[in-house]
Amino acid sequence: MHTNETGYAPKSLLLQWHITERCNLRCAHCYQDNYARNELSFADLLKVLAQFKKLLATLNQRAGKPLHAHITVTGGEPFARRDFLDLLKIFAAKNKRFSFGILTNGSFIDAPMAQHLGKLAPRFVQVSVEGTAATHDSIRGKGNLAQTITAIKNLRREGIRTLISFTAHRQNFHEFPEVARLGKRLRVDRIWADRLIPCGSGANLREAVMSPDETKEFFE
Repeated sequence: MHTNETGYAPKSLLLQWHITERCNLRCAHCYQDNYARNELSFADLLKVLAQFKKLLATLNQRAGKPLHAHITVTGGEPFARRDFLDLLKIFAAKNKRFSFGILTNGSFIDAPMAQHLGKLAPRFVQVSVEGTAATHDSIRGKGNLAQTITAIKNLRREGIRTLISFTAHRQNFHEFPEVARLGKRLRVDRIWADRLIPCGSGANLREAVMSPDETKEFFE
């Protein structure tokens, strides 16, 4: 936060917003371990959005120019909320003030949904790929990689910037090149990787965390 005392003036305002704990998948390495429905009401979501816009207006005024502002919406699985598209419509109406992106497992993105998202113009939609079909499905459920690939194709068909996230661990880090080749074939815009953090549902996966030598090999 900019203050006259510190002179700190941020150049951007970024919010990663977990709008729900609900999810239709139970991924083995998920950082969540609670999928309860104790989530904010839609009215309360709008209050949070109003606070975000108020903060942005204050920072813009102090900076004397518009800052880069962005909201990344995730969960849980954000599409599990029936009012999620209503929230995105509000974002889209304000898209000259801030951009927005979506982190999703892709299971709700059929062709009609992708067409709808194309009209709302998110900055990006990110899905996850964990390796080969056998590895991915062992983590996310049988048949899920095929479903994810279909979602990616639907998004790309609508010209939506699409990202792939890869969570690296001892059992799959050597499969990253295959994920990269898949991303190239599907014409995704970016592929990025992060290391497994054993927490939530994945708290019992400490043995799957890469060793220093494996981490070095992965990044090389």
